[in-house]
Amino acid sequence: MGLATKNNRVLPQVPEWEIVLKHIVFQDQSLTFRICRKMIIHLERMKIPEIHFLLQELNPVSEQESVMTNGQNWPSPRGNPFVASEVILKVFEIADFHIADDEITDLITLWIQKEKLRNLAKVLDLRNAPLGEVVSALGQYFELGGTKEFTSIDERMGVRVSIISRFLSEDLLYINIAKKYITLLSIEKIFDNIVGPAYGSGKVGGKSAGIILADQILQMKKESNHKLKNVYTAKSWYLTSDGIVEYINYNALDEFTFSKYNPLEKLKTEYPFLKYIFKHSQFTPDAISSFNKILDDLSDNPIVVRSSSLLEDSFEASFTGKYKSLFLSNTGTHEERLNALMDAIAEVYASTFNPEAIEYRKKNGLIDFREEMGIIIMEVVGHRHGKYFMPSYAGVAMSNNEFRWSNRIKRSDGVIRLVLGLGTRAVDRTINDYPALISPGQPDLRLNQSISDKIKYSQRFVDVINLESKAFETVSIEEVIAQSGGDIPGIEKMVSFLREGNIAEPISSMADFESEDLLITFNGLVANTDFVVQIREMLKELSEVYGSPVDLEFASDGEKLYLLQCRPQSKKTKEEDVKVPVNIPNEMKIFSANKYVSNGLVSDIEYVVYVDALGYAGLGSEKEMREVALIVSRLNVSLPMRKFILVGPGRWGSKGDIKLGVPINYSDIHNTSLLIEYARVKQDYEPELSFGSHFFQDLVEADIKYLPLYPDQEENLFNEDFFLRSANSLNDFVDTDKKYLNVVHLIRVSDFANDCNLSIYMDGENSDALAIVKEKNLS
Repeated sequence: MGLATKNNRVLPQVPEWEIVLKHIVFQDQSLTFRICRKMIIHLERMKIPEIHFLLQELNPVSEQESVMTNGQNWPSPRGNPFVASEVILKVFEIADFHIADDEITDLITLWIQKEKLRNLAKVLDLRNAPLGEVVSALGQYFELGGTKEFTSIDERMGVRVSIISRFLSEDLLYINIAKKYITLLSIEKIFDNIVGPAYGSGKVGGKSAGIILADQILQMKKESNHKLKNVYTAKSWYLTSDGIVEYINYNALDEFTFSKYNPLEKLKTEYPFLKYIFKHSQFTPDAISSFNKILDDLSDNPIVVRSSSLLEDSFEASFTGKYKSLFLSNTGTHEERLNALMDAIAEVYASTFNPEAIEYRKKNGLIDFREEMGIIIMEVVGHRHGKYFMPSYAGVAMSNNEFRWSNRIKRSDGVIRLVLGLGTRAVDRTINDYPALISPGQPDLRLNQSISDKIKYSQRFVDVINLESKAFETVSIEEVIAQSGGDIPGIEKMVSFLREGNIAEPISSMADFESEDLLITFNGLVANTDFVVQIREMLKELSEVYGSPVDLEFASDGEKLYLLQCRPQSKKTKEEDVKVPVNIPNEMKIFSANKYVSNGLVSDIEYVVYVDALGYAGLGSEKEMREVALIVSRLNVSLPMRKFILVGPGRWGSKGDIKLGVPINYSDIHNTSLLIEYARVKQDYEPELSFGSHFFQDLVEADIKYLPLYPDQEENLFNEDFFLRSANSLNDFVDTDKKYLNVVHLIRVSDFANDCNLSIYMDGENSDALAIVKEKNLS
């Protein structure tokens, strides 16, 4: 201690820590207790003998003595009363003897500062802490230096985990990854763009959590991987999932809450009215205030209102395409923009009750979970071209390629599904239009090799946002070029020229694109830019961190590449090593294939649902064609699960002209074992290898095999007697008009060959498949 003088007498100087300590003892008993406790622990760690004797005085009976006296299953003695105001004097007497005054002062100052930071921990300890309280406590935490020297690494990690589990996800797989990459500084920025009921307890939802995590991973990886330097994420706002709860309660819509338990047919019948009611309900004044704030920030570009439910994009289930994502031009007066935004949010909320989503939840054992809908409001990437707005290109990319077009492509080489314009054409199955398919691991092995195939299987139409009509539209590439004057960033890398039956590449962006016959190939993008490398590196870095393959959505404005979504890729069962049997009698063979075959064995099939191409084409109206889809849907419920396959012309479930494929949804076919699409030369039917589309993700996730058939190719077998002359058992399972008996054939395999089932062997390595009937008791 130092010395002071008073009346010429030398007095000991009271150290600063003692003044502070006396003030704490007088003012705050709870703080006195915690400061005392912290000093005891500090002295114990210094191995000071006196503190050990003090602890023995407080608790004279040791743990070992207690067990010996009272037994292991009897409570140990409480010890003597702990009176903090008395004990603290003894504790600090010991501290004063062993620790310098300045160090004691620093320790007390640090502990008092940490006590001020405890408010955030206290708030987060409430499992469903209200958003408003967390935001306030978090702001105070940062103001007081919570990310700096006043907190230890373990304390900061604890806060990270608490915030991640409260607002992003409680999935332990997610938390274990996120805590390493989502820092407190990044959390502060993220919270600037989170809105929701102030006293609510919602999360941002799975899709939002996925893009937030992926963004933070890539930001950290950029430091060592310069190939990612030009990768960004789009500006976004996040609506918490309890917004839908507030919306339902505010508008007394609770009668719909338990509609998820209704049969599928009833759900399909009632859903249009439910959506209508949601779109004509009202938001709270606080919600509208938040929407105004968002529109003030996102005023330059169109926006997309995307679903982000609690279950969506998780490690267990993806929900690809089950909920709504809606584009808005974001033009007009502020009131018009606000009304359009509220209408879109209401429709996304309504999609929580979408029959497809509910059936998916039932199929995956998730129906009893209380689903809530968060929302991302994301700025659309791209530029204006005349009256249209769109990205230069967009698409999806996956770590694993589950349906490979060459035996030289490995599963781990991945797949990119790439389109010019908005990425919707990359994730949806479309009629008479094809995205470019690229393998990041083998970019030179393109699907179509001949010029005729490159022309036939190319993209002809582009999805855009019409800023004048304020509508989402599909227009021809020629119309886009006319509107832009050919001035689309990177256009010379995305299109090729067709000249006298040959394909030529543009020399530069100065070419006259308006006068050329264009073919969308992305040849320049693949050969002359880092695009494929960037996608490959994103897939590699993210899949390594996730510990599983990933599924990405992306878009580019022609200069920068933007990551729009990241989730674990839909799981597929381990690939079987299948060999096609030989020496099978011809009368036992049903069909064969040698093009785009994936690995798999489908056995013990009792029924084949066959939609005849001629019969389907001969139907006189769209209503009759949709009736065929309803018949298939009823058979999906009536037939024994996984004991039947579906065989249909063209493309199952495509959007567009339903004459070219039966217009089914996932819930109409999810009980089948194999989906077959066949092409006939005489009809305009053609399978589409929709690797990476939402439709195929559903097949992969449900472990439904896929196979395209080309019956008219000479080397392939197609047993017409089996498909057209076997007894039709359709009316045994569904009641339908007799005219549909010439369209939908339900073949009981045992009627064709007594006591037999059907097995389909698919050898992806050799692109060979064969379906045979064989006796039920044979392996």
